[in-house]
Amino acid sequence: MWNERIEERIHQRVAAALWIGIALFVVLSARLWYLSVLRGEWFRERSERNRVRVVFLETLRGNIYDRRGVCLAEDIPRFRLVFLVGSSDEKLVMKRIREILRRDIVFSLRERAPGELVLLEDLPLEDVVRIEENSEHLPGVLVEVYPARKYRDGEVAASLLGYVGRVGPEELKVLGKMGYRNEDRIGKSGVESFYESLLRGEEGYRRVEVDALGRVVQVLDFQSPRFRYSLQLTLDWELQRTCYEALGRRNGVVLVGDPATGEILAFVSKPSFDPNLFSRGLSLKEWLDLLEQKSNPLLARPTQALYPPGSLFKILIALAALEEQVVTSRESFFCPGYLEYGNWKYLCWKRGGHGRVTFEEAIAESCNVVFYTLGLRLGPERIARYARMFGLGQDAHLDLPGVKTGFFPTPEWKREVLKEAWYPGDTMNLSIGQGYLLVTPLEMYLLLCTVANRGKVYDPHVLWRVLDENGKVVKEVKPSLRRTVALRPQTWDTVIRGMEKVVTQGTGFNCRGLPVKLAAKTGTAQNPHGKEHSWFGGFFPSDRPKFVFLVLVEHGGDGSGEAALVARKVIEWILQNRGV
Repeated sequence: MWNERIEERIHQRVAAALWIGIALFVVLSARLWYLSVLRGEWFRERSERNRVRVVFLETLRGNIYDRRGVCLAEDIPRFRLVFLVGSSDEKLVMKRIREILRRDIVFSLRERAPGELVLLEDLPLEDVVRIEENSEHLPGVLVEVYPARKYRDGEVAASLLGYVGRVGPEELKVLGKMGYRNEDRIGKSGVESFYESLLRGEEGYRRVEVDALGRVVQVLDFQSPRFRYSLQLTLDWELQRTCYEALGRRNGVVLVGDPATGEILAFVSKPSFDPNLFSRGLSLKEWLDLLEQKSNPLLARPTQALYPPGSLFKILIALAALEEQVVTSRESFFCPGYLEYGNWKYLCWKRGGHGRVTFEEAIAESCNVVFYTLGLRLGPERIARYARMFGLGQDAHLDLPGVKTGFFPTPEWKREVLKEAWYPGDTMNLSIGQGYLLVTPLEMYLLLCTVANRGKVYDPHVLWRVLDENGKVVKEVKPSLRRTVALRPQTWDTVIRGMEKVVTQGTGFNCRGLPVKLAAKTGTAQNPHGKEHSWFGGFFPSDRPKFVFLVLVEHGGDGSGEAALVARKVIEWILQNRGV
């Protein structure tokens, strides 16, 4: 009986085990069917993803050329090490790299894309060879060729060309929607920024098969990055370099252009910076050092810095006074060295006075007393109207980013902002380019272009042609007439004669004796922070202008000195190398 009970229990346990086995078999079979049939495609795709990695290759940027075909900015190949995260032990790989290259290395460990770390950039060729020779010991490490921007002669045209930098996390929130990836290059200033959409090319990629250790087995697919367009600028590189060197150790601006087309031929800003530093990547310390320099080398002075125009503004006053007929070309004035108005004496720059002068001589000698008188005759409202006619304080329509406009004060502004009345003294200060008036060098350059063209104002531009990847011209920028300042012919004639006398018998004596007829004007702008700024601008030949120039020397003293000497060097080079 006892045996029967044991036997019955054994049968029960065997039966239970059998049913459990059957149940497990059914469950496992169902799971196997689910995984192989219903989820099979999903697992195959996941396996493929684990086996295949896609490495995106940076876009190439188009080249930038000057008007004569000199390459100013281009992409050059450099090497870097990329690590595929998760393919092997990161620390072990870095240790092996140090051993292979036989030196201590600080790795950047910068995430370029999900699953990809940049270990080292700008590798010399000998290091690349060593890495490739030991690739079997470096699972998950790829040597990648990437483009780096190279700028001709570094600082010479940095403010015009600009520089490129990496897209940061904050920028990516917006730029990601436009197809940019983390760490992509983008134009940050100058031409590089303004024409980003043309210069940016198309990215490439490399699909590679990796083994279980993350080592590349084979390249499955490859698409080279390519650029779409290059740019040819209006800039004359040899002239640009001449203007840069003419400034020497001085800080300031030199602009040269063609008044009949609006083409900018030279665009110099000093102090400058080397945009090649941004291509290799600035450290935080280097970036802060640049930002903290009092001279502000990152500021594009021709378009972003504001200065009092000084006596250059007298050109506009002279034109307005003649056109409004508050003076005639035959009128003469007496300058004792000051103008007495009420209880105040407003001084001329020549303390002993100019004596008896004609209108044209007043322009040539830049007599403050005459222009005080003309300003009072015109009044602030008419002066403001002519300032608007000549584009002061308005958009210059130049194809560069961050172009600022100057500030033109009016009685309404002073009353509303400063809560003060406008006094005759304000008008007199305004008439000699001082007081609250501020301009950019570009605005003064365009004023000179307007006079050279006798009223026609063309949009200034730095882009001449857009080229495809084969060098074929796909677009050419034509002269665009912005507006016409309609003055009587005799108004232009009289003021231009006065500007010619600036050189032959007036304050522009440092440009006397040149083998070309030159119309110009000096300017000295008061500076509350130190020595006056020096202006000198004009055009030549004065009877059929082909070149307009403007020079500003910060803290250069009176315009007849530093600025005129710089201008002379530039004009002499143009006459010898470009002709008129």
